[in-house]
Amino acid sequence: MTAILNDLRELDARLSRGEITDVEYTAQRAALIDSIDVVDTDFVEVDTPSARPEQKLSGSMTWGFGIVLCLGIIGVCLCFAMLIFGDMNLALTLGVTILAALTVALFRSLEE
Repeated sequence: MTAILNDLRELDARLSRGEITDVEYTAQRAALIDSIDVVDTDFVEVDTPSARPEQKLSGSMTWGFGIVLCLGIIGVCLCFAMLIFGDMNLALTLGVTILAALTVALFRSLEE
């Protein structure tokens, strides 16, 4: 293969030096390219892995989602309580109470 590439480069150089005409260049280039033996390749069939089946959420992911959900709800409750009451202690008490109620509800749903 490299011999043919060298021949093509030499042919290009001869054309640029003016030793051959465009018609001769085209004919000699076509002859070089036609002289290349085409090698048949056998492609090996490869088994591709199938798509992974969908997995259910594990217990720790369910717990994590529950905790994030509870923290989000307590944050919203704290914001509303601060807007309504303007007292940080009252807002925290209300938020912790709601969080405790949600935690109890979460534990009851996990028992079933």
